Amino acid sequence: MEKKLSRLLDGENVKNIFLVRHPQVENYKENVFNGRIDVGLSSEGLRQAEDLYRYFKDRVETVFTSPLRRCRVVAEKFDTDVVIDDRLVERSFGIFESLSWQQIEKRYPEEAEAFLKKPFHYKPPKGESFYDVEKRIKDFVDDILRFEKDVLVISHGGVNRVIIKLLLGLTEDSLLRISQDYACINHFQTDGNFILVKLINGKVCLDRCI
Repeated sequence: MEKKLSRLLDGENVKNIFLVRHPQVENYKENVFNGRIDVGLSSEGLRQAEDLYRYFKDRVETVFTSPLRRCRVVAEKFDTDVVIDDRLVERSFGIFESLSWQQIEKRYPEEAEAFLKKPFHYKPPKGESFYDVEKRIKDFVDDILRFEKDVLVISHGGVNRVIIKLLLGLTEDSLLRISQDYACINHFQTDGNFILVKLINGKVCLDRCI
């Protein structure tokens, strides 16, 4: 089956798109919505950043990154072309930022209920909806599909889910069914038209893995 799927790609023009979530953040134990908060990486996150660099340094020619520090720490390790793209910035969670879900339910019960009812379209006060993210990220997805080199995109959990949704033509209600762990890898192959999924939410495994 894999060989049949690969034949749907134009073999002379196949390129790789690697989509990565940033490594573990320094406040990961608090389990809060960071959104636009420019948080740094934990010690484990710094190790994950090094692993990502070692894994991709000879695999890609161009790196696109969110402007937030937790992504740029990885991107700035590369000697290849690095493009900081504001379209990749994490979703703004507005009044939810810096709060855990339990805190949100306690402080903003009506807003929390509204979010659960319409997770794709609900916009927290002073924030964005996933639909807003999709509107600003769609042009970026079109750009990388036309790009003629293998690329690495370093972004955020929420943005990654929207990119995957757009690449695969998924429905809105599928968005929250996609896991995006810290430092995970998503791999797609494309000839600019057909898109083949190679990996979702994968893990870098170098010499530290058992």
